[in-house]
Amino acid sequence: MKLQIKPDYETLCSAVADEVFAQLSCKPVSVLVFPTGNTPLGLFKVLVTAHIANRVDFGQAHFVMLDEYADLEASDHRSLSGWLRRELLDPIGIGQDRCHGFEWGMKAIEETIARLGGLDLVILGLGPNGHLGFNEPGSAFNSRARLIDLTPASIRSNSAYWGADDLVPRQGYTLGLGTIAKARSIILMVSGAGKASILRNCTAQKPHTSIPASCLQLLPQAKIYTDVAAVSNALSTQPDSQQSK
Repeated sequence: MKLQIKPDYETLCSAVADEVFAQLSCKPVSVLVFPTGNTPLGLFKVLVTAHIANRVDFGQAHFVMLDEYADLEASDHRSLSGWLRRELLDPIGIGQDRCHGFEWGMKAIEETIARLGGLDLVILGLGPNGHLGFNEPGSAFNSRARLIDLTPASIRSNSAYWGADDLVPRQGYTLGLGTIAKARSIILMVSGAGKASILRNCTAQKPHTSIPASCLQLLPQAKIYTDVAAVSNALSTQPDSQQSK
């Protein structure tokens, strides 16, 4: 696992976008996974701007959903696939035929990933309890796509998007940690002082299922891109530096 620290959020997003550009340049038919939430919104803006300027071609890429709330209609405004479509997929012109979610079940999405030749690049956000996707604490490092109960911490975190705890679905589908670990490249985006404590726990403590993101320590193809705010009081490292673990 490699750690890269950028001076600010904008530089962080540009650096991760460069990783996406490099992946598509190397393999236009890449299979990509993007997270939802606030952290990747700046990344999405960079990608959309590049698409409009014809600096990147998403025309052959496939997109696999990282996670989704259970038991929501596709038209529900809380749908994570709808969120990703509004913020990224529609602006870069991706049709439904190249988007793969959980509508046909967990086994089907694993089979789709296999049929497409595996995941090439997975970009992740860091949950307040260390979750990746909806892989909550206690998730096995070899877990596969499945339905999972959301923890109170995740419900509280998600309520910021929907206005109240009782508006957050209690279950979600997610790619498993084992599914993610098979990806050829993995990037964890972390931004803001509010993530400093959990980032420290993910990187400094021995990998353990109580902190799902700590599994990245075991993966040589994993990188963490973070800004200075997220490492304040967490790591004694200077901006734009790299560490390996």
